[in-house]
Amino acid sequence: MLPDVVLPANSCDCHHHIFDRRFPYAPDDKRNLPDATVSDYRAFKQWLGFTRHVLVQPSSYGADNRCLLDALRAFGAAARGEAVVTDTVSDAELDGLAAAGVTGIRFNFGAGCITTPEMLLPLASRVAERGWHVQIHATADQLWALRSLLKQVPGRLVVDHFFRLPQPEPMSHPAWKLAWDLIGTGRCWVKLSALYHQSQRDDVADMAGVIKGFLHEATERVLWGSDWPHPNLISANKNMPDDALILSRIFHWASHDRVRQRLFVDNPAELYGFNASSS
Repeated sequence: MLPDVVLPANSCDCHHHIFDRRFPYAPDDKRNLPDATVSDYRAFKQWLGFTRHVLVQPSSYGADNRCLLDALRAFGAAARGEAVVTDTVSDAELDGLAAAGVTGIRFNFGAGCITTPEMLLPLASRVAERGWHVQIHATADQLWALRSLLKQVPGRLVVDHFFRLPQPEPMSHPAWKLAWDLIGTGRCWVKLSALYHQSQRDDVADMAGVIKGFLHEATERVLWGSDWPHPNLISANKNMPDDALILSRIFHWASHDRVRQRLFVDNPAELYGFNASSS
């Protein structure tokens, strides 16, 4: 637990990864990331003080979700998953993912190439019928280029890492307007995760304006995620972020208990299907 942060009961980390070398990385993965296991993550979440969490399939595994499924079995009812699939996925495979706790699929246009924009709408239609969401990771420039497709996604849409809005003027990028167009549909959520992707400061203080904008103007559509174990920073040989400081920043930028309850508990419960007992 952090001395200046008291998270609401059943708070959720909506974005983290598991890396376990018992499961081989995709042949085209060049990053050779180290293990970040179930037991490692349990220690991490106990330190920060939250209970629920969402495992996100990393690009290192491509569309091989075995590591994700193994971790979901280990974590149990307090965890949900976001898998990666291609347009060859069968209904039976989707059934198996659902049974394991998967509630969405991820398109990672920021790293890896296992999924393509051409797959987005066909797959989105299939998973929308199941009540799942589609999650997108891409840079602000990529999101702007994909805006026509994104506006056609049926069902629920989640955008990683605050739309990757770039410094020093994140709100001058056209993806800022796109964010509000999508949020305005009532079907789009934004993850306030991995602030260090665009921040130019170790203390991420330069992210205050854009994050506060989402927190207070889109309170019912914001999610928080740690992005643990920070694979992009590891692969770039950059220093690890101060996870406690970043969580504290977001907690205090939220300002009010009502906003914190939506951010950490109610919004994740709605999107990922958590119930009162999954803590």
